[in-house]
Amino acid sequence: MLCSFNVDFKDGPVIDINLNNLDPQKFIFWAPPEGYVVHVGPDQTPVSLPRLPLPIKIKDMQDTDSPSENAIGEGVYDYLRQFPDCLHNVAYAELLRDGYSHYLADLAAQVVMLDKKNVEPAYVYRKLTYLKILRLLEPGNIGLLRQLCQGFYDLAMTFTELAQVRRYLLDAMRFGQALVKLDPDNIAILHLLAQVDILFGDYPAAIMRLRRLLELVDDEETSAQIKARLESCIKTGLPDHCLVDDLERVADAMQLYAAGHYSLATEILERLEVDEYFTSEFKSVDFLCLLGMCRIKSGDMGGAFEVLTNALEIDPDHEQARKTLDLI
Repeated sequence: MLCSFNVDFKDGPVIDINLNNLDPQKFIFWAPPEGYVVHVGPDQTPVSLPRLPLPIKIKDMQDTDSPSENAIGEGVYDYLRQFPDCLHNVAYAELLRDGYSHYLADLAAQVVMLDKKNVEPAYVYRKLTYLKILRLLEPGNIGLLRQLCQGFYDLAMTFTELAQVRRYLLDAMRFGQALVKLDPDNIAILHLLAQVDILFGDYPAAIMRLRRLLELVDDEETSAQIKARLESCIKTGLPDHCLVDDLERVADAMQLYAAGHYSLATEILERLEVDEYFTSEFKSVDFLCLLGMCRIKSGDMGGAFEVLTNALEIDPDHEQARKTLDLI
């Protein structure tokens, strides 16, 4: 049965297909009839399809009311890779496991391949998407949760990815909190979650986590660092805004610079440059380099020289800052 609007299961609710389809240009949902079975593998093992709308590529539904068995697996696999948090994602992952396990093997192989390469953020995000899918089948897998939490945090803190900083930090928090439920004394994740709390301005939660860390850590040097961070959080109290807001402003400035609106980009960055709260928490050579580039485009060569020199004092090997300074 080809479904372009509603699917009415006898013992279930009416499902509006259009609302559930996140990519209606490429996929259409198909509702398998009751008792529909596919035969998979060399032994043609029968696998019953779930009584759910399944995403099928539109090209595979041309001139037919029922997709082929291969089209079912390919559609679910590609849709889940594009939308790992979609409705019915667990059921889709279980269908791949039970009927199309070669797709999951392909996912795992790609994760291993990406682990061994120093790749661009887009590929890191792809790897994290694949890990999300694998975790659907193992929600209690501590290793997967750890990789997802750390991976999304690192992606959020990547300068070129600041436009997505809030989204990535929320993912890091989600997987970190799930991990803490399973492993409440995980020092690395408690520390990371404290950093996320600080970025969102939730200092009471950060203070609670840091105090718990002091109870768990034996190393004197690490304890001293945690104490210093704790004292800083107590001193800050409740800030009037969160650092995530500031990081999103930096992303706005990057977009303005790329669009040629140099004065507006410079104005945003210079406001942040004199914000003691921001500069004390976010020390970034990339930020200084961007500010220097904006000042050059705005004609402020002296200000550009000053900020780029400061950037190279922090990181003498920063290639972009060095190249930009050479332009003056």
